[in-house]
Amino acid sequence: MGFGITIHAKSKNFKTFQKTVNKLATESSYEIACDDSHAIVQFCKMGTLYLTYERSKGIFRDSISISGYCQTNLLGPGFHKAVVDFVDNLQKDSSITMDIEDDTEYYTERDFEKLKTQHFHKWLYNTLELLHKQETKGAHAQSLCWDSSQYDPPAEKGVVISPLGSFRIADIVSQIKNEGIASFANEFFIWNNPEQDARFHRGLALHAMWVDCYFMPSLRSEEDAHINGYIIGELEKAASLDPSLPFPQKEYKELCQLHGCTPIATDNIPIYRNEFVIGYRRNEVIYKVGNVQFNMHGNYLKSMDEGSIVFHDDLAQDWHTIRCVAYSTDDEFQYQMDGKMISDGVFDNGKYYLYDMGLTQDAEDEAPYITYSCHVLSKNQFTLFTICASTQEGTETISKMITTSLRTENI
Repeated sequence: MGFGITIHAKSKNFKTFQKTVNKLATESSYEIACDDSHAIVQFCKMGTLYLTYERSKGIFRDSISISGYCQTNLLGPGFHKAVVDFVDNLQKDSSITMDIEDDTEYYTERDFEKLKTQHFHKWLYNTLELLHKQETKGAHAQSLCWDSSQYDPPAEKGVVISPLGSFRIADIVSQIKNEGIASFANEFFIWNNPEQDARFHRGLALHAMWVDCYFMPSLRSEEDAHINGYIIGELEKAASLDPSLPFPQKEYKELCQLHGCTPIATDNIPIYRNEFVIGYRRNEVIYKVGNVQFNMHGNYLKSMDEGSIVFHDDLAQDWHTIRCVAYSTDDEFQYQMDGKMISDGVFDNGKYYLYDMGLTQDAEDEAPYITYSCHVLSKNQFTLFTICASTQEGTETISKMITTSLRTENI
């Protein structure tokens, strides 16, 4: 169970209040997105304050009711303090009084050490203890603070998936027993201290490497260029603030090569070591569409096109593209296909049919390619995969990866 800060307030001048929010965010180098109904203040990755506005009716149309919330336990006590500081300045500069609900009571007590040890570290300790108990009872897939709406890395028994990387729960329990919870908390929380120190910037980089990074050349897409450049910048910032802090040298040099830039000298910086290879997207990951789950290459880009999810590697040669769309159905649903069925199969709570749709040619000057269509029937759902590649071998390989990984868990 998480905790955070809740805000309630009223303002007689919406435009003035919104300008104040924008000014404070800009002064603190926080990202902000806003319109007449809300504002989203992004302090950093996983650190977001949400504000929503409800306008008054009648003659006082410029007055608004303000509601706000942010969950802070994922990022650390430093973020919690930063939100309180932001709210303090917001009240001061807007000349309004806010009703603040702070689950940790830091807003009224202003005791950072108590906030860190009695709330954040205690929460982490209790959560790890629960994970350990579940693991000893035979639980297989376990995660901590993981947003499963994006994708899930394949699970290994005894290993916990988190935004800061994988770890063996038994090893962490042993570490806590010998060194106390503070040693692990210092590694787990990105913003564990009041300031944005070297650990903060290294933590942001590690989070992006584990969760977001495709480890593909920056020339492939704007997304690759942004992610690679962001990680390199955060790592170099960490090294400049504290050259004694262990540094992921191998991954840093790899990303510099992918980004086409010259790495800084790291010979005198200790090496950051991890049992696991950093980067969930280096391998296959698990996506969910409705009640259907399937594996996909983690380094494929993902986009939306007219209601369909599109996975694509954007390679000039030996390219692959997969479109996926799901529809709600009843139990009597039947779907007819004119293509040649080449295989079918059943899986837990579902079945699939794979069709060869023949050659497709987008333009006269482009080479034709083979298209497969995979129809998946699960409870009250029809899922359609359209699988294309520059070679028939590529189409067959992707089709096999999808059909052999289909499952409908938690139905």
